[in-house]
Amino acid sequence: MCGITGYLGTLPAVSTAINNLKRLEYRGYDSAGVAFISPQGLRVCRAEGRIVNLESAIKNEQAQSSVAIAHTRWATHGVPCEANSHPHRDCAGNVAVVHNGIIENYAQLRQELTARGHSFSSDTDTETLAHLIEEQLANATQPDLVTAVRDALKLVHGSYAVAVLWAGMPDCMVVARHDSPLIIGVGDSEMLIASDITAVMKYTRDVIVLEDGDCALVTREGATICNLNGDRVNRNHLSVDWDDTAAEKGGHAHFMLKEIYEGPRTVRETLRGRLTPEGLVNLNDLGLSAERIAAINRVCLIGCGTAYHAGVVARRFFEQLIRQPVEVHVASEYRYSDPILDENTLVVLISQSGETADTMAALRLARSYNAITLGVVNVIGSSLAREADARLITQAGPEIGVASTKAYLAQLTALTLLGLYLAEQRAPETASLQSEVRRALSSLPEWLEQCVALAPQMDALSAVVAESSGVFFLGRGYDYATALEAALKLKEISYLHAEAYPAGEMKHGPLALVEPGVTVVGLCTQRTTFDKMLSNLKEVSARSGAVVALIPNGQQVPENAEVTIELPKCPDALMPMLTIVPLQLLAYYVALRRGCPIDQPRNLAKSVTVE
Repeated sequence: MCGITGYLGTLPAVSTAINNLKRLEYRGYDSAGVAFISPQGLRVCRAEGRIVNLESAIKNEQAQSSVAIAHTRWATHGVPCEANSHPHRDCAGNVAVVHNGIIENYAQLRQELTARGHSFSSDTDTETLAHLIEEQLANATQPDLVTAVRDALKLVHGSYAVAVLWAGMPDCMVVARHDSPLIIGVGDSEMLIASDITAVMKYTRDVIVLEDGDCALVTREGATICNLNGDRVNRNHLSVDWDDTAAEKGGHAHFMLKEIYEGPRTVRETLRGRLTPEGLVNLNDLGLSAERIAAINRVCLIGCGTAYHAGVVARRFFEQLIRQPVEVHVASEYRYSDPILDENTLVVLISQSGETADTMAALRLARSYNAITLGVVNVIGSSLAREADARLITQAGPEIGVASTKAYLAQLTALTLLGLYLAEQRAPETASLQSEVRRALSSLPEWLEQCVALAPQMDALSAVVAESSGVFFLGRGYDYATALEAALKLKEISYLHAEAYPAGEMKHGPLALVEPGVTVVGLCTQRTTFDKMLSNLKEVSARSGAVVALIPNGQQVPENAEVTIELPKCPDALMPMLTIVPLQLLAYYVALRRGCPIDQPRNLAKSVTVE
């Protein structure tokens, strides 16, 4: 949630920080602001709405500075407005703070600070930090910003990534993190900070990933890192090999459309090097010994939103392959459950960013039971990648659109490889299914290209769906798992009401909602349930709902479907990857027709680092 950038160097700091912030606008976009130190002292400029509004406001400021911090907000405390925008200042206007996360005890701190004479100008939790730092500086015999920030943070409970400027030390910034991501980019006579690696890729590929409890003094010469007690710590540098152009739209109208078109390449890259010439799966870099794998007696799959839906697909696949109990859980519920775990349980945590707060809490809960933890994650230096016992890195590259598309395909691909890898070592009785899926994997990117080529058909279909009063996605087995993700895509970017149901459940209640004006999308890709799906769709037609059917090539076309979309034919276990692509395109084109802000849907942000 929210985006932080900062710059210290020879370039114009304000414009550099704001330009980098544009790459993080997917993390929050209800207000933006920048703080910088000019010859006149500490200056702050803020604006409600998008970053372009901040750029208009800053034109009237004397923005000459070599150091600046900037922020784009996703509201948690206080409505979106200029007063609640970051950066926040202390009473004297000498300290500026930007913050991602939530300070859970802010109300108590605010009450105490007010009683001591502090005056607040916002409704946010973040402003308490500025006043706490102000007090620490005022009470110190020899004021020092690093010490003041450390001591202030010892008083707060919750999550944070913070960057702080102080007029008393004009040639530096101080940053710190706990349960919210923050990185330092190391350049040539310049330093950058950001809450996401994509923000600094134009300037450097050499980054330091801060860990929980780290506090760093950043100067033009480098970064000095310590813990909250002041003890020096060393953090390794990470070399980022992402292509900088991957964070640009590349001629597409929206990041979401670009990322849908990148799906086939993403799957190809995730498969690369993980299939041996003999056709077996090579995940030797997973970090799990053969002995630990042999001891696994149960698998738990955990994720949020799209990542959870990837787990729903994987659950069915894993059970078919390894013939052991497999569970799938929503991370936000799992963290408050009383799980039955032991050292022989494999807990697979799925996250694009590797920083999702609920998923990280589930990871730490699983580790407290000594379970084996494995992160399926897209960001190498993320918290999930560092803290899990094992990791399986997807190769999606930067995903900027809030609605996940190519990262979902990468997760499904990685989970398919993981399922095959486990089955090869412990389930010889499913060798026939394993062989069928492995053979098909090499053709998967080509089939996905054919699915992307359905864009004109989905554009045409969107004209009907955009006028619908509601949309149902129906499926059985793997198709139901895909229906969950398809419904999420449509509602999160087009704001149409959409629901997913197991097709057989419609007659147990939801069928009452089918009437003229309702569109029902039937996913009919599974051989064992195809005939049942045809019957379910006839039930819809009998209630005057409009029927859209997705079927594999060569399959019987449902006679009652107004529109039929034909997909490449492949093993049932891989159909979720093919089926979701035209449905992602459908969501995109519906949102486009409805005039929605596709890459930045209302009330949502990309990396959910708060509970």
